[in-house]
Amino acid sequence: MNKKVKAILPALLINTAVVSASNDKLDDYPLDRIEAFSKISNIVEYYYPSDAVKNTDWEVFLKYGSHYIKNNPSQSFSSQLEHLFGEVAPHVTFNDYLTEPERLTSDSEVVGWLNYGYPGEEHHLYTRYISNINYGQLHTTPWLPQQQIYYTQLNGVYVRIPMLLTANMSAKDGVAFKSPDNISIPYSLENPFFCFSAMSKVWGVMEHFYQYFHHVPVDWKSELRPLLNVCLTQDGQKIGDVLKYSLTKLQDNHLIMYSTHIPSEFHGPDVSFEMVDDKPILVYKGDSVAGLEIGDELIAVDGRSIDTLIEEKIPYSLVSTHVAKSIILGSQILSKAQETDSVTIDIKNKDNQLSSIQLPTDKYIFNSFYNGVDRYIHASQPTYQVLENNIHYINLSKTTYEDIPGLIEKLKGASGIVADLRSYPDDSRVWVQFIDAIHDGISAGPVFNLRVSNHPDYEQRYVQSYDLSIRGSKKVLDMPVVVMSNKYSISHNELTLAHFQNANVPIVGEVTMGINGDVTNLYFSGGGPKMLRIRFTGAEARQADGSKLIGVGVQPDIQVSPTREDIINNVDAVKRAATQYVESLIQQSDR
Repeated sequence: MNKKVKAILPALLINTAVVSASNDKLDDYPLDRIEAFSKISNIVEYYYPSDAVKNTDWEVFLKYGSHYIKNNPSQSFSSQLEHLFGEVAPHVTFNDYLTEPERLTSDSEVVGWLNYGYPGEEHHLYTRYISNINYGQLHTTPWLPQQQIYYTQLNGVYVRIPMLLTANMSAKDGVAFKSPDNISIPYSLENPFFCFSAMSKVWGVMEHFYQYFHHVPVDWKSELRPLLNVCLTQDGQKIGDVLKYSLTKLQDNHLIMYSTHIPSEFHGPDVSFEMVDDKPILVYKGDSVAGLEIGDELIAVDGRSIDTLIEEKIPYSLVSTHVAKSIILGSQILSKAQETDSVTIDIKNKDNQLSSIQLPTDKYIFNSFYNGVDRYIHASQPTYQVLENNIHYINLSKTTYEDIPGLIEKLKGASGIVADLRSYPDDSRVWVQFIDAIHDGISAGPVFNLRVSNHPDYEQRYVQSYDLSIRGSKKVLDMPVVVMSNKYSISHNELTLAHFQNANVPIVGEVTMGINGDVTNLYFSGGGPKMLRIRFTGAEARQADGSKLIGVGVQPDIQVSPTREDIINNVDAVKRAATQYVESLIQQSDR
């Protein structure tokens, strides 16, 4: 198409200053085309190596592209795509079976995207940039695209997308996309075109950078259509629910989703419940809360059965199924939109007496949740303690790097050691020194990989592996040792537990959260500061034995959870069991 004609075409076809969808019919939106356009846009953004692509605002491109497709129904889909991509990525072709791809020789200097994870804004591990190399040496850099052209067919259109371009020729072609001046699309998720852009961005980042598709049972390619469909409701709450529903399928316990355009409920009462003996039990209440006692069982919320409420929320919980009940119970069941709201709960006490109480929701719900977690895991433990029978306790989560040498000296006089890893470690150097003190030889870490996005197809991407092993060289603690875990042990905790497992140290406690790997953030600005944020796991970590960790968690050798009586009496059941197990190991070693 003539470039001058292309430049004036939007002005000829569109005469509305502000785009409003309120009077449009749902059938007016060609979602088949918009879905295919979204998928092509993501591939071009992440794999077409040019400055024009790098400098394009793809949020804006997706927004105006879907608008163009909707408002030019008489054009063929391939013509629409040629118009949209013709300037920003001129070597992408649509239904072109005649034009030959650019000819490359072994001496050709080519460029390709190095997609070393998704960096968000900034990240110490993940980065994206366009890299140069001679085509004949491409095999020496397996993290770059190993294929010149990517071919696909979407919505009846045959698409050819170069992933390698000549550095000083074809890679210089094209100009960054600029939005038309005569179209104004509101910055709101309740506007379909803006929503299409946001959902396409979320879907595309996960499609091309999520690391766990071989471990979770989700057909992610099919998730884009429902995300686009819900945009037509023009309802922020429904859009948020469908987005949560899709993201929950990833089973990523690092996931956090927040949007200024999606209604949220962050207020709750100053209480927290936890799943104990498979029942929702009160583990924390503020000093001002009357009518409740630690150990009370939650029966209903606002007249609805607690079991029903939990089951309804599991598919939208943003966490894996094996820990969903606890997370939902602690942070979602009692949440309200306003601090002036209230919630009515039905309670059964330890004597099976029923009562109903209304509580104000004047606290930040996560503060109450974390207060409950701290009491459940006994986070107020001392850093170091001598228990009965000369068993020494050390809290590796709290110990400082400066204190660990002196504590190791004290531990030399112990008959046995209980190490606590139930809270997130403040300093990784502490547990590394402790491992070094209890183990000669190599302590292997978990399998840790980064699937580099050098190809649009997940299974064809290059996998970079990292060696996380630790070589012990100065074993000074030669006595029985156990380490403790709980259901909230996550990420770095699980990395550390894997090292203990490979050093043959038994774990006592609960199955862990089941996610490890550096997190990264997707930000959708939407014309303002971080309108939508999604945090997710950007690398793949497995168990000590190489089996999957996500959605499973580290399995303790001795599985122990507190009972209702333990909660009522504030007894640390895991520490008690760990101490008893160390005693049994000491007795075995004395025989």
